[in-house]
Amino acid sequence: MNQRNFIVVLVLIAAALAGWMFYTSQQAVQAEPIQEISTKYWNSSHADAESEAFIHWNEDDPAEIPVFCARCHSTSGFTDFIGADGSEAGKVDAPGKINDPISCTACHSDAAHALDSVSFPSGNEVSGTGKNSVCMSCHGGLSAGTGVAKANEGKDLDVPMEGSSMQGPHYFHAAAVHQGTDAGVGYEYEGKTYVGAFKHANTVDSCVSCHDPHSLHTQDIPESDASLCSTCHSNVSGWADYRSVSMSKVDYDGDGTVEPVFDEIEGMKAILIEALGKYSIAVTGTGFGVNFDAYPYAFIDTNQDGTIDESEGIFPNQYNTFTPRMQRAAFNLMFAVKEPAAYVHNADYVLQLMYDAIEDLSELSGVTTAGLTRP
Repeated sequence: MNQRNFIVVLVLIAAALAGWMFYTSQQAVQAEPIQEISTKYWNSSHADAESEAFIHWNEDDPAEIPVFCARCHSTSGFTDFIGADGSEAGKVDAPGKINDPISCTACHSDAAHALDSVSFPSGNEVSGTGKNSVCMSCHGGLSAGTGVAKANEGKDLDVPMEGSSMQGPHYFHAAAVHQGTDAGVGYEYEGKTYVGAFKHANTVDSCVSCHDPHSLHTQDIPESDASLCSTCHSNVSGWADYRSVSMSKVDYDGDGTVEPVFDEIEGMKAILIEALGKYSIAVTGTGFGVNFDAYPYAFIDTNQDGTIDESEGIFPNQYNTFTPRMQRAAFNLMFAVKEPAAYVHNADYVLQLMYDAIEDLSELSGVTTAGLTRP
């Protein structure tokens, strides 16, 4: 057997093994006792009734979840959104109930099972999404780069806007990242091309093929505690190993070392933050900095040292003199940061968005794309 045929045989064997793993995992889910399903659900973040995602509005008057938020932060809101309560599907008609985390009835109804397309805040619709539609409906983001473009239409790109703020897609927008330009949620620069939905191995290419729909954790290999990822990534023994998976053979962030793609993305983030900081000083005279653990994340770097310390990272010191050029670059930064698994879901798309933002800022920031690589 020559080398080429040997490689083909190995690929076919690997594909067959991955297919068998996926098939058996699906059979295991279907045959899973209801008690095990319940245990998984009650230990998941969807069932965490004390999570900020479900109690944020408890002290409001009236104590209810606003229509704009209810779809994803209450079972009543999602039931309303898909029309399972008899209302018009595709919109939320009434505020959601507080203390109403995502329950079984949110995802298990005739209306939920019939979903086969998802609309994103960009206006793009992706069809043929099947059983993943429920997940994608709440993990597609709340705003898109198209909204930033529309809000700043006709404005001078480099004139500060008093009272402006950093815009982002919201949180845990995994579906928007995974779908890339098909969803179109990132700020996509004119004249640039962007990748579409990330194509992983055929058997692990959707929400429910990778994630247990009840625990939300990555699927395990049937009759084993090993992660499904370890089928192809032998160094993965648990979630802590995901970031060390090395799929990249390119030094995207130009630091002279080819690293796991998680680290390449982190390197690109750091360069984009530096570019925003230097641009802000050059154009607005007010230093820009970030602390992603403190809302609203963008703050005035008062001493212009490139970092936000404890005294700077407070709400009254929020950065509020964005230019339109800054705002669209910052949107892409938030797009990459606020989906913590972006490196798994679609690394190329987030790297493209950040590279283009750095390039757009380069003339006035002095931070260029020299040495960087765009996927």
